[in-house]
Amino acid sequence: MNYLKIGVLFLAVFFISSCTKTELETIPGNQAPPDTTIELNVYEDYVNKTYILVLGREPSVTEFQTAVNNLKVNGLDVGSRYAFLNTVFSSSDYKWRQIEKWRIQLLGSTDSSDVINQMAIFDFFLNDSTYIALWPGLQLEKDRLDTLYNASNWYVSGTITIRQLQAHMLNNYFYDQINMGADNFVLSSFQHFLDRNPTLSELYGGVGMIGGSNAVLFLQAGASKEDYLNIFFSSDDYFEGAVIRVFNDYLLRAPNSIEMSTAALKYKNTLNFESVQKDVLATDEFVGIK
Repeated sequence: MNYLKIGVLFLAVFFISSCTKTELETIPGNQAPPDTTIELNVYEDYVNKTYILVLGREPSVTEFQTAVNNLKVNGLDVGSRYAFLNTVFSSSDYKWRQIEKWRIQLLGSTDSSDVINQMAIFDFFLNDSTYIALWPGLQLEKDRLDTLYNASNWYVSGTITIRQLQAHMLNNYFYDQINMGADNFVLSSFQHFLDRNPTLSELYGGVGMIGGSNAVLFLQAGASKEDYLNIFFSSDDYFEGAVIRVFNDYLLRAPNSIEMSTAALKYKNTLNFESVQKDVLATDEFVGIK
C-alpha cells in the first residue's frame, strides 16, 4: 500500500515538472529585419506636394495614379523618384510658374501689356525729331523692354536659362522705376537673390559700377550696369543664394555647410537650376521617410 502511494506521488511530481514553462533563450544579434513597408499615404503625399510646389497645381487623376503606381512598383527608390521628377519638370507649367513667380517678385503688377504700351510711348518719341537729343537713351530703354518682352518665350524654349531670365527682369525700365536710383537697385538685387543686404563695400562698388565708374564687386572690376549684372549673376554668392532659396522653399530650412557647398558648386558648374531643385525633392527628408 505504501509503495502505491509513493508511485502515485512520483507520477504527480513528474507531471507537474513536465508542465513547467520553458524559458526562451535569447540569441545575441538575432533581430528581426526592419519593416521596410511604406504606407500608401507617403506615396500620395509625395506626388501631391511635388506637383503643388513645382507646378503650382494638384496633379490630374491620371498624373496622380500613374506617378503613385510607378513609385510603388519600384519601392520609392531613388531612381523612381528622379524619373517622377523628370516628368513633373518636363511640363510647360514648370517654366511658366517660374516666370510668374519672378515677375511678381521683381516687377510687381507689371505684365506684358504694360511692356507693350511703354514701348509704344518710346516709339512715339523716337519718331518725333523734337526729341532727337534723347533718342539714344530712348532707344536703349525700348531695346531693354523688347528684350524683357521676349525673355519669357526664350526661357520656355530653352534659349536662355533661369539665371538669364532673372537678369533681364532686373535690367529694364520698370525695375528701375520700382527701385529708383543705383543705391536701391543694388539693395534690391541683393535682397531678392542673396537673401541679405550688401556690405558697405559691396554697396559702394555696385553703385559706382552702375553709375559708370570703375569699381569692384566680388573681386571683379566693372564700369556699367551690364558689368554689374554679369558679375552679380556669376558670383558664388548668387549660386549660394539660389541654394538657400530652394532649401527654404522645399524643406523649410537652410542648407547645412555640406549641402550648401555641394549644391552651389553643382549649380555653378552646370548652370542647371532644375537639377538642384530635383536633388532636394528626391531626398528622404522631402519624401517623408527620414
